[in-house]
Amino acid sequence: MSEAAADRLRRLRRTGSQVKTARVRAALDATATAGEAMPVAQIARVAGVSRRFIYDHPELRAEIELKTAQAVAQFSGRLAASARVSAASLRADQENTRAENRRLRERIRLLETRLSEVLGAEVAAEITGQGVLAGEKALQEQIAALHAQVGELTDALRRKDEDLDGARQANRDLMAELNRRMPRP
Repeated sequence: MSEAAADRLRRLRRTGSQVKTARVRAALDATATAGEAMPVAQIARVAGVSRRFIYDHPELRAEIELKTAQAVAQFSGRLAASARVSAASLRADQENTRAENRRLRERIRLLETRLSEVLGAEVAAEITGQGVLAGEKALQEQIAALHAQVGELTDALRRKDEDLDGARQANRDLMAELNRRMPRP
């Protein structure tokens, strides 16, 4: 083989190697931009080269390792930011739930007061309309019914308080679990 032919073959190999290197770098950039994992086998498959080609070029392997480290750092940063947003969201939800529970307790108290007034007015109207002695039996029944209603309302209020205590405990547990999972600075 002549010197000119050997020189031509070297230039062709060098050009082929440069083209393959450019394809590997393009595949690496595309994979990094997409935010995907960057194993050597995947980069080689996307670039249309053999894994051996990448392993034979340490500068390409170094670029892959660098881009992989950068992608991991970006993902970790996004994950930490997401966790902070989630914790803030949980705190806001907890505060909103507390405010709603306060409003509901106030509403129940107002309804109980209104019920007492209405029932008291009805009882007073019956007493004056029937006379005290004539309506004594009906009055006793109304009093018993009112006592039953008061008992039901008290039970409903107790259940709401238990639900509220359960929600508070669940929020505390969730916050404690979230705090345990968050990395310390």
